[in-house]
Amino acid sequence: MTVICREQDGVLIMTKQHEHGLLAGEFAKWFKEEHTPAEGRRAEVLWAVSNHDRGWIDLDETPFWNDAEGLPYSFLDFPVVPKLTFYRRGIDEIEAQTPYGALLCSSHFERLIEVSGEECPELTQYLQDEADRRARIHRGLEQSKPLEEGELYYDARLLQFCDDLSLFLALSKPGSIESEKHPWFVDGFSGSEEFSFTSGRAIEAEWQDTTTLTLTPFPFTKEIEVSFKQRRVSRKAIEDKGIAEAYRNAPEEECRITVISGAEEDSQVKTGASQPSERQQR
Repeated sequence: MTVICREQDGVLIMTKQHEHGLLAGEFAKWFKEEHTPAEGRRAEVLWAVSNHDRGWIDLDETPFWNDAEGLPYSFLDFPVVPKLTFYRRGIDEIEAQTPYGALLCSSHFERLIEVSGEECPELTQYLQDEADRRARIHRGLEQSKPLEEGELYYDARLLQFCDDLSLFLALSKPGSIESEKHPWFVDGFSGSEEFSFTSGRAIEAEWQDTTTLTLTPFPFTKEIEVSFKQRRVSRKAIEDKGIAEAYRNAPEEECRITVISGAEEDSQVKTGASQPSERQQR
């Protein structure tokens, strides 16, 4: 299992990869549709976003312990060769459902690999195989339902944002202050400044309280409530029983979060203010 994991007071709070993917799909469902291309592929995009990590479903059942880190293996440090196997497996399953979704997810994983900076012969072969897959899907779509200009680029940004926001929730202590924010999200969600409604500003998240998250600029059609499942596994239980049994015996807990518009954006809407922030001016 390559869990998404954070530690709090001697307890590892663990979220399954596919659970995180389903949460990303929920965010995509409520994204501002008026800013999406009139592509006619909405159902395929939503399914692909929800299932982009489905390759990990079987592994999600049992965590693997990383002795070097003293934590379960995550999607970041899981060994490259088996990770590529599960990437490929997931994209194969997505392609069987929606070739366009496979094109979208293949591009997504290529970006993640480029960001990681990892290199090995197996990785080079994987990237070539996926480039071949994307070319084959492109050819098929040209015959059946050609892509509109910018369609794949936009949908890739949508997947990236929903993936990142879902990761933010899995990696954050609800109600935590700005100084405790995960370093990936200190400057907002990368790439979100490219959505037309943000006016070039990255979407930023801030906890209002332990059950309410604010986003500015606000990306959804309405305030939404989402839920996802986590398990709390104490280090003592891991020491006593091992990671597999400790995880298996930990009950799933439902985390419910309401996502609302930030106060700054609400104020601008009420006053008609549109001046850039200090951060934008720098």
